[in-house]
Parts: sequence; structure tokens; C-alpha cells
Amino acid sequence: MIVNKKYFILFLLLGLSLNMSAQLSRRLKNNPRYDRKVIDFGFSIGLNYTDLRTRTLPDLSTQLPGYYRVYSETSPGYNIRIISKLRLGDHWDLNFSPGYAFTVRTLRFDILNQFTLEREMVERDIESSFLEFPVYFKFRADRIGNYRMYLLAGPKYNIDLASDQDVEDDRVFKLKRNEVYYDMGIGVDIYFEFFKFSPQIIYSFGITNQKVVDDTFLAAGLQGVYTRGLLINFTFE
Repeated sequence: MIVNKKYFILFLLLGLSLNMSAQLSRRLKNNPRYDRKVIDFGFSIGLNYTDLRTRTLPDLSTQLPGYYRVYSETSPGYNIRIISKLRLGDHWDLNFSPGYAFTVRTLRFDILNQFTLEREMVERDIESSFLEFPVYFKFRADRIGNYRMYLLAGPKYNIDLASDQDVEDDRVFKLKRNEVYYDMGIGVDIYFEFFKFSPQIIYSFGITNQKVVDDTFLAAGLQGVYTRGLLINFTFE
């Protein structure tokens, strides 16, 4: 009988402890109904590192004597976006995040100077000012306290306002004005009392060849030029 009373008291204390823990957990959750919003808006700021992936002609030195190699370098840029979200379900959202991005890429051409017949490194800086139109499907895991992990993926269409596509100047390396990407990323929603903060990392794969066909020696050695980029983004909703 004493043993049964001990078990009864133990289960009673355990039940009270679980109940208090559940109440405390609910009390500590910031904005617990936030994810029930059908439509929501916000903005984001971030840094981007956009590079160029070049594809040279096969047997380059044979097909184009004096053309040895191409290197690509990138500098950090910035981006600003407006976020509009449509709730599709408990774990799915559809995001449309138009914005602006600025970046500078540098191509270094290891070539033979046609006049001095000496090997040299020729640089071409490519400055881009993008209008971006990404559409993302976002999958969110279950919320744990004030945190919620998510994955996102989708297409992105860019217009380069600074493109030299139609410029007739042999000293300029040209890229096309319009470009299509496929983006994928990961992030975490952090819930505060009056807003939600979400750091995220997005990787962009350019799927359209951006090379402009012209009569310049620098462009002649390339089959294709594709964009790839890393975006470190901070959103506020």
C-alpha cells in the first residue's frame, strides 16, 4: 500500500512537471500564430559573391594560338529585396522576392600580345546592376521554440541594367543582358516578439550562356560564360 502511494505521488509530480513545462514552453514562444498568416511581406539585405564560370574551346592552344587560359575573380556585392509570401500549407510557402543587386566580376586572360609577341595577363572588369525576380518554393520544418529551419528552391530571372551587350568596343568584354538562374538555399526563421528574422544562404546556378558573339580575340577562345553566385541574406518580416 505504501509502495502504491509512492508511485501515485511520483506520477502526480511527473504530471504536474510536464504540465508546467508545456505551459512554460507556450509562454516562451514569440508570436505563436505568426505562421498562420496567408499573406505576409518583408524585406531583405545581403552580400553576394558572384563569379563567372568560363568554358574554353577544346584544344585551345591548337585552335587559337596565343590563347592560354582564363581566370575569374569576384568582389563582394550587395543586394536588396522586397519579400511577399503566400502560405500554401503548414510546411510550404511560395515566395516572390523582386530586388536589386550590384556586383563586379573580373576576367583575367592569359594570352600572347599580338604586337609585342610577349605573354601577358589582360584584365576585363564587368560591372553589373541586376534587377532580380526570384520565385521560391519554401519548405519549413516543424517549429521548435522560437526557431524553424527551412529549405528553398526555385527559378530566378535577372536583367542587367549595366550590360554592354550592344556596345561596339573591342576593349570591352560583353555579357548578355538577360539571364536565367536556378537558386537553392537553406536558412532558419528566428521568432521575436514583434517580427521574424531569417538569416539564409542561397546558391545560384546560371543556366543560360551569357557570352556575346563578336569579333574580339578575347571572346574567340570561349565557348560559354555562365554565372554562379553565393548570397548571404538577412530577411525581416
